[in-house]
Amino acid sequence: MRSGHRHAPSPGRIGRRAVCAIAALVVLAIVPPNVSATVAAWNDAEWGHATVGTSSFDCGTDTGHTTAANSTFLRGELLGQDLDDIAELEELVLVRPADGPALVQPASAVDLGSDDADPNTDTFGRPLAVDLLDGIVGLDLTGLEVGLPAGSAGAVNQVTRVTTTGSSAAASGLVDDSGALLVSSETPTDQFPEPARLSLEDIVPDLEGVVDPAIEIGAVGSRADLDWCAAAESAAWGDGSVTGVTREYGIASLALDVDSPTIGVLTSAASSTVTSLDAALSALAGTGGLVSSALRDSIVSALVSGLSLGALTGSVSITGVDLARTLEPFLVTPLSDGVVTIDPSTGSIRADLAGLLGDDIGGVNDLPPNSELIIDAQVVDDLVARTGDLLDTWTAVVVSSLRSALLSARIVVDVAAVVSLGATRVVSLDVDLDAAIAEVLAGSATVTVDTDVLGLVSVLDAVLAVLGISVSGLVSTLLGLGPTLLAAVGSQLTASLIDPLTSAGSSLAALTAPVVGVLDVLVSALPSVLSIMVNVQPDQPGAPPGPLPEGPTEVSSGRFSVSALRVGFLDALVPNGGPSYIELATSEVGPNRLPPPS
Repeated sequence: MRSGHRHAPSPGRIGRRAVCAIAALVVLAIVPPNVSATVAAWNDAEWGHATVGTSSFDCGTDTGHTTAANSTFLRGELLGQDLDDIAELEELVLVRPADGPALVQPASAVDLGSDDADPNTDTFGRPLAVDLLDGIVGLDLTGLEVGLPAGSAGAVNQVTRVTTTGSSAAASGLVDDSGALLVSSETPTDQFPEPARLSLEDIVPDLEGVVDPAIEIGAVGSRADLDWCAAAESAAWGDGSVTGVTREYGIASLALDVDSPTIGVLTSAASSTVTSLDAALSALAGTGGLVSSALRDSIVSALVSGLSLGALTGSVSITGVDLARTLEPFLVTPLSDGVVTIDPSTGSIRADLAGLLGDDIGGVNDLPPNSELIIDAQVVDDLVARTGDLLDTWTAVVVSSLRSALLSARIVVDVAAVVSLGATRVVSLDVDLDAAIAEVLAGSATVTVDTDVLGLVSVLDAVLAVLGISVSGLVSTLLGLGPTLLAAVGSQLTASLIDPLTSAGSSLAALTAPVVGVLDVLVSALPSVLSIMVNVQPDQPGAPPGPLPEGPTEVSSGRFSVSALRVGFLDALVPNGGPSYIELATSEVGPNRLPPPS
């Protein structure tokens, strides 16, 4: 049966009432522990019996320790908002005094160990309700509710555990009710919810072409464990190597996201190219179209002066081409190299900061304590180069795909006309072509010309004599026009389709520069307005500015915490001055104290 518990504040923190004072005769020198990135279980380790002076304790067996654990998903100050004042964000504080029931704050925390039949262990949880946190200006957490993995208690959970045997544990963020961390570099991405968004709109300066810039923060989590008894034993009778502290954290993703109208300009230009090419295709077709005109001009040029060519009849068509369908995938499919992703359908650019600023294996996971993610000139250059390469590839593939679609289209010509001398109809001719445009341009297609003499040859010869030609000579000239007519059609197709597409490709390439510039100016501005740290541990070297955590004493372990992510903001952005930052997924253990001497 569990021990009873009362609701009360935690000891040892500014603004909280002390709930117990433990006297001890042991004197221990405990060195602040180093981080150990291991996944700790809730179960206590068993340690051998030992004595200190006239006192003795048996780790994992003796009770009477005072233990504490706190869990806070989100804290700090954002754009003048003190997040600690938001009731829905209240941290979970759990203390087990040496001689009394557990003290838990807030009173609404859920007792997760009511059925464990262990009077020496207390476990509480306080998952936050994301839908009640929509009033935080600049931070949208709603994505963390979408696509939660099975077994999680939400991506904004808070869990604490304390025992009378000297150990305590805390977990925050994407964790289950047992405190297990559900986010790491090995977790499949399909087991993560959608990210939260930290708006940079009021943080970065106004930049042309930049709309709704934000840091996308994927699911985060942290966990801290403290076995104070084991550390005390190691310090007193061992080599002091057992710290008793393990801390771990996980960040599913971290990205910079921005919308830009420059992408819309680029995609609109691509669509306009298709519109123009469709119009050109229409202008080529029909007996009154440009292909017919090119054929007519070539035939007339082959006739001697005095002969005339009647109107072309029949049909000219270009089939098997749908440029809009060809272009559509490029307007809706994101282009990505795994770090930079550009979505032409939404006009967004997303840069994977975890991939850029972390290592090649774990991204921003598994980094040393207080690792600052530095955006320097090398990072900016890398982003600019990646973005430029993506857009250059996109432009080239769009132009290549449209060109391939045009070349594979089929042109079918079946026209006829009559050659006359004055009012005398002399010869009718029929011109036929059925080939892919690629074959026409390559010169491998064939234009066939058939003729039909329209009367008695002797009579027509007499008529043509005034021009110094004969019917047979005229027919021979017309029948030999195939290569000339093919070249004329090819030239017209090139002028109407291929040359404009090539020119459009150059224009599209020029429009990529503003897109690249948007990311360049935005990323270059970030170091002057914010800093990003992961695996934040205040007691370790390189910790961000702030009050030092309570350190170890002769009778107390001190406090040890880990925050998965910390985002700090430029002082000038804080209305009242002073540091401004937010920390996500903070787990804190201690101070734990040995039992009073017997």
